Amino acid sequence: MIEFIKGKIISKKPTSVIIESNNIGYNILSPVETVQKIGDPGDEVTILTHLHLKDNPISISLYGFKEEGERECFRQIISISGVGPKTALSILSSISYTEFNELVLKGNHLPLTKIPGVGKKTAERLIVELKDKINKTEITSTADLSGKLTQLSKESEILSALMSLGYNRTEADKMLKSFLSGNNISDMKPEEIIKEILRGK
Repeated sequence: MIEFIKGKIISKKPTSVIIESNNIGYNILSPVETVQKIGDPGDEVTILTHLHLKDNPISISLYGFKEEGERECFRQIISISGVGPKTALSILSSISYTEFNELVLKGNHLPLTKIPGVGKKTAERLIVELKDKINKTEITSTADLSGKLTQLSKESEILSALMSLGYNRTEADKMLKSFLSGNNISDMKPEEIIKEILRGK
């Protein structure tokens, strides 16, 4: 197993980074926050990794993390039957691993259903099966968690509204991300945001 990779960042995308190590370029899939914080192209970095093997069809993917707690959380999530690495990556791109741990410890599955790719049954199973495995010292403040989940819920509502207007998921996601890049939506209502997005089309 590849424990970590040390090398130079060649390029970055929202959920992946290419690192060159010993003349080999590794495409590493990572949570959004990890990609943002790891460094810039040209920087020498070390990233913790998880090698994932999939059967039928056979594929090999490499996932990267800035902290050991984040990697351990990823591994715990994918240990649950029916939950794959794409779902785990979606969860850890939406909330931090400490925020996820707090939800599990509190038995609160509802916020997880706001995350793309996580349905009610999956959220409930994550809570039930991981509750006794979470390190109780690695939790975040309730205030920080509340704020982030409020934002997440608002974004989910906006995406659903755009899709109900006829846009597919990719189009709706692109429209929302474009709007978020230049606006602070914390004090805006979902209907106001939708009007502004459509006005900009």
